[in-house]
Amino acid sequence: MTTTSMRRRARWAGLALSLALGGLCLTALPAQAAPAAPDAPAAHQTAKKKPVHLKAGPVKAKVHKGEQIRIHGHVATGPAGRADDELLYLQQETRAGVWVNLASVSCLPDHDFDLGIRLNVSGSVTLRVFHPETTLFAAAASAVFTVVVL
Repeated sequence: MTTTSMRRRARWAGLALSLALGGLCLTALPAQAAPAAPDAPAAHQTAKKKPVHLKAGPVKAKVHKGEQIRIHGHVATGPAGRADDELLYLQQETRAGVWVNLASVSCLPDHDFDLGIRLNVSGSVTLRVFHPETTLFAAAASAVFTVVVL
């Protein structure tokens, strides 16, 4: 084997190890609760949460390795949906189909937001922005988008 080939293999092995260890540190999405049965008494049903609508996408669809990926978007809660700052999470889909948190940002309802992250891996990355369920708002996710890291 050539030195270049060995370096590439070592780089890929290091990348695989860091992704595996990083995945252990990240949280997966909690399972959604099943809706109450239609014949359940009204006293046992929880109050309806306000819907959240997320629009998000990359500022650039292609970036170079180490360059910051900027995600811009808007979170809308509809009329009378004002609340304290809400956390939004930038998530990546793994090959196993699990979404893991990469970064977070605080955002007021009905405002724009910006998220940024640097990746030192080349390839295509599948991302979305996620708003977890809170006492006032339902969980929501933006449309899935892809960023190519060269």
